[in-house]
Amino acid sequence: MRAPAVLVAFASETGSTARIAEEIAKVLCAAGIGVETRLAAEVESLAPYRALVLGSGVFVRSRHADGGGFLTRHAAELAGMPVWLYCSGPIGRYRGAGLPPTDSASTVIEVARAIGARGAEAFGCGGVAGVDSDLAEPVDMVRVRGWAREIARDLVAGAREVVTA
Repeated sequence: MRAPAVLVAFASETGSTARIAEEIAKVLCAAGIGVETRLAAEVESLAPYRALVLGSGVFVRSRHADGGGFLTRHAAELAGMPVWLYCSGPIGRYRGAGLPPTDSASTVIEVARAIGARGAEAFGCGGVAGVDSDLAEPVDMVRVRGWAREIARDLVAGAREVVTA
């Protein structure tokens, strides 16, 4: 049996990032791309894959929010591999009393540029623990599917240019 071409790895505390990962995997599969979806913390090697889509609640350099330090752990394997990053969370919203607003969109873009990722996206998510659901943005699955179709087109075309957001 041939190994999947793409790994969709994720770290998810509330399930929103996992739901996004599942949706991305469905779109890639529909495009005829072999996909495996796994928890980022459980990934030991990227050797079986030719591309990576990595999702996290947020990408913050001071924490291992990307699934136990995934980017650091796999830095050597990521060199030259097509990578896309996404985050989900209360983007631009307050995370609770006394906590500053997050700026997940710019943070994920900074991390994507730092590792040479082809693209990055930030998706809001409703129902996040500690966030009033009236303030949280719901996950726009139409937007998620659109972004996943862009990834599929890039993979199928074999394009090699780095996309900067």
